Amino acid sequence: MAKKIFGLMIVLLLMAGMTGISTWAFFTDVETSSGNVLAAGTLDLKTDDQDGVTQTLIATNMRRGDIVGPEVIILKNSGSLDSSTIDISFSYIEDDSSPNPIDMSADDTASLIIVTVLNYDETSILTSISDHNSNGFIDVYDLATASSLTGLPGIASEATKNFEIAVQLSEKVTGQYQADGIDITMTFSLKQQGYLTEKAKVSME
Repeated sequence: MAKKIFGLMIVLLLMAGMTGISTWAFFTDVETSSGNVLAAGTLDLKTDDQDGVTQTLIATNMRRGDIVGPEVIILKNSGSLDSSTIDISFSYIEDDSSPNPIDMSADDTASLIIVTVLNYDETSILTSISDHNSNGFIDVYDLATASSLTGLPGIASEATKNFEIAVQLSEKVTGQYQADGIDITMTFSLKQQGYLTEKAKVSME
């Protein structure tokens, strides 16, 4: 009987010891570090120091050989991040005036508008464009189908770079193009390490 009581006392003592260890574990001291802010940076591309669509080349009643431009678009990165690259793309839709006796397609009209000046950051990028329709010159149709105007050097935060363009109506234009026209949109896509993108569009008529 004495052995059982002694054994029971040892078990109780061991349990009490374990409880004591567990009790000490509840004594803690917690400090906090507040006010830590993590926020993504921004790319904010402005054209001529404003957001949205602006018109830079407008020409009506053009005759063969007429030149429009060169016009300069100031591209500014107003965001907090430097951009690594910029992509430039062109698109167009038909925009005929009246009367329009023979309705030529937008592609036909774009193929007769020669691009004479195409500069980015004071450097010509016209030589990087291929003559896709093999008509002997670089035209707006070629710009719209080009894939070479991607990955151009970006713009640092709060910095600007100039984009310059001029066009000329081809001498090959015939009477069947009377009142035919196109509305051209240039899209500038500012990128930061290929992930974050900010776009700006400029419309030309």
